[in-house]
Amino acid sequence: MKLKADTSVLNYGDTSFRRKKYLSEYRILLKLLSQHMENNQVWVKNNRLQSDYYTSVIDNTDLFNRNESTQAKMAKRGRTLTNSLVKTGLINEKREISPVGKAWLSMKLKPRDPLEKILNLSEDNLVFLRQWSKVRLYNKEGDHYFIPFMFMLNLLSHYRRIPKKDFLVFIHSIPPTLNDQQLNDLIQKYSDVANGKMNFNEFIDRYLDNQNLANVVDDVQKLLSSDNIDQDDFNKYFVNGKSTDSAGPIYLRFVKALINFRSKPTVARMKELVKQGALDKIKKAFGFGKNPFKFSKKREYTLDEFIDDNSDNDLINTSLGNIFVVFRNSKRDDLVHEYGDMTYRLTNLAGVVSYSNNIVSLPLRPVFEKIFTSYDISMSGSENYKDFDLNFGSALYQQSTFLESLRLSDNQIDSVLKLVARTMGLDNYQEIAKEVEKQNNLRFEKLVRNKFPKTTVLELLQQFVSRKDDLIAKTVTDNAPIPDIFEYVLGLAWYYISNKKVNIRSAYNLSLDADFLPLSHAAGYQGDLEFHYENRTLLLEATLMDHNTQKRGELEPVIRHTVNLTIENGLQPTQTIFVASELDDNVMNIFRATQFIELNHSAKKGSTSGINIFALSISELIKLMKANINDRKILNIINDAMDSNPTQVKNNWRTPILESMTSL
Repeated sequence: MKLKADTSVLNYGDTSFRRKKYLSEYRILLKLLSQHMENNQVWVKNNRLQSDYYTSVIDNTDLFNRNESTQAKMAKRGRTLTNSLVKTGLINEKREISPVGKAWLSMKLKPRDPLEKILNLSEDNLVFLRQWSKVRLYNKEGDHYFIPFMFMLNLLSHYRRIPKKDFLVFIHSIPPTLNDQQLNDLIQKYSDVANGKMNFNEFIDRYLDNQNLANVVDDVQKLLSSDNIDQDDFNKYFVNGKSTDSAGPIYLRFVKALINFRSKPTVARMKELVKQGALDKIKKAFGFGKNPFKFSKKREYTLDEFIDDNSDNDLINTSLGNIFVVFRNSKRDDLVHEYGDMTYRLTNLAGVVSYSNNIVSLPLRPVFEKIFTSYDISMSGSENYKDFDLNFGSALYQQSTFLESLRLSDNQIDSVLKLVARTMGLDNYQEIAKEVEKQNNLRFEKLVRNKFPKTTVLELLQQFVSRKDDLIAKTVTDNAPIPDIFEYVLGLAWYYISNKKVNIRSAYNLSLDADFLPLSHAAGYQGDLEFHYENRTLLLEATLMDHNTQKRGELEPVIRHTVNLTIENGLQPTQTIFVASELDDNVMNIFRATQFIELNHSAKKGSTSGINIFALSISELIKLMKANINDRKILNIINDAMDSNPTQVKNNWRTPILESMTSL
């Protein structure tokens, strides 16, 4: 990606496509685009194709409501929808699907390198770890770049914990003109902030301003002290990243109102300040998102009360030059709101950076620390933007592993992994993966213990029944679709039903972030959750479809998943439990009848003489949890109730089975 102007900043996504569930929605958009770009379709200047694409998004997803009527407007929406996909390298500016994009859709990624095997990420996570490690931010001239994600990893490998807000401001404040030495110097100098010797704003002012802040404040003091403030001179300091031409006059009008009030406070001037302070641009630029002044709307509110209420307001009670300091700090705060959320959500897809509790860290910091301290990992360079971002044959669009992006050889990474192994007290680095998995399990158990106790899981299950989606997202995460969160919570429920004995992390077919919260259901042909007991395999299938749509949407996939798993397991018995907010009698009865139907594997040779599928409603699951009925009892009763010979399946066949589960 390339900056349009010196005042522009890093933007991983696109402000016209602000989302929370990027992973699942990116896959949907890419899949639909792939279908429209078949047969060598040309995207550029093709309003019909762009409009048709947008129409397919409207018709096949619930991402947007149809609110455009003309082809031109729909074509524009089709373009803006895909702008952020271009930045990932999954497609190019011509909207051609890259080799990486095709590999993601088909789940045929390049085999994992030794480090990726240790990280044990999902295929989805792996795609974005690899891509973000290549994505460059170019200067406006397009001849020099830095790699933001590589800088993030290097920074976090040096410091255990960085406040999320500071981290995002730091990343967005770095100009793409810096070289590796300057970037490494910044990382080292941040130690003063980490050690409490310097506050973060002072750090940014000192090391990421083009001039020393004290000199700037002096210059602004002189400028604002003049009788006639020149707009162009004013704009040099009070810069708006998007449009200084439109914002500059608004900023200057506000500053003049400030100067007038400071020179001679009057009620009229007070009211003018409050009025201008209510403008959105002023809130963002001078008020940290709100009116810069404290005031009361009561009719008898006096000038003296206003002055007293704002006695600690730096806009009124410090030097004129300090107005610039307030402006800079407020704009940084706005920067995080404007672009920081996208940066957090999109880098979160890589699954290696933790943003838990508004603290940013690397859960596997020892691994990355050894890499960045042992070798000079490039974070910047000089290459023409056209040769990289606009060249479909460049590394951005081709499949490559994380280590290939780091440009480390197998021998170099072997050396690093040996160091990591010694740090972790292991005899050889082949044991690192097991140790990492052990640590991850401990971290996940801590997450469940602190964030998802049994009472919370029961509350969440009830909220799925009543579809209180906002409450669910607030409790779990807003980064994943509600149906995928249901799979996640179903796993937590089974964890408590098993008396905390099953490993639900290994059972999930979900992509998780670095904090083990769900991002999206992984693409592929597996069921939702697989639990491997010593004498059987359990497949849990989850849905929030109502009973009217279950036959069309769930009947075939659940049977197919069960058949495939049953055949693949061979002699190991396979049991499926289908869990839904409400159950359709026809679907349940057909599931029951499949115990006497010979069925074939959907992708390879093999058949089974019958399968075992039982259904539970969420309410029934809640009842079992509250009664402390464990998993062994549930599974044994279901299997003991299997019919030995073909028989007619009638309604309410589940009733005696459910009664057996809850009886003492």
